[in-house]
Amino acid sequence: MGCCSGRCTLIFICTLQLVLALERQVFDFLGYQWAPILANFFHIIIVILGLFGTIQYRPRYIVVYTVWAALWVAWNVFIICFYLDVGGLSKLLGFVYACYVVSAITEEEDSFDFIGGFDPFPLYHVNEKPSHLLLKPMYL
Repeated sequence: MGCCSGRCTLIFICTLQLVLALERQVFDFLGYQWAPILANFFHIIIVILGLFGTIQYRPRYIVVYTVWAALWVAWNVFIICFYLDVGGLSKLLGFVYACYVVSAITEEEDSFDFIGGFDPFPLYHVNEKPSHLLLKPMYL
């Protein structure tokens, strides 16, 4: 195999991602938001895991890195589209809250207790005739 095998290319990509993530981490430490710092920290750990899996021929580590990379790209695309208001994603946010309100309302409706509904000892009780009286034949 040549120098540009898939393994060498993946090592180069992981190394480049690691350098860029460390650079982004330094700039995030200058701010006061902790969520990007934690996300970058997890990203750095997974990239190191993918780099280790590539060098040590560990396919499970490479699969974890692959799944994380797909999720990382999807999250970054979502954030970019959200801040640029592409496709009305800020209204997609409204859709999520609408679904939450609908589920909260339906839970409240399901918990409503009808008269004598789900109580083991209802306040309103109808006296019913025993079933053995209803099935007796009538003789005159």
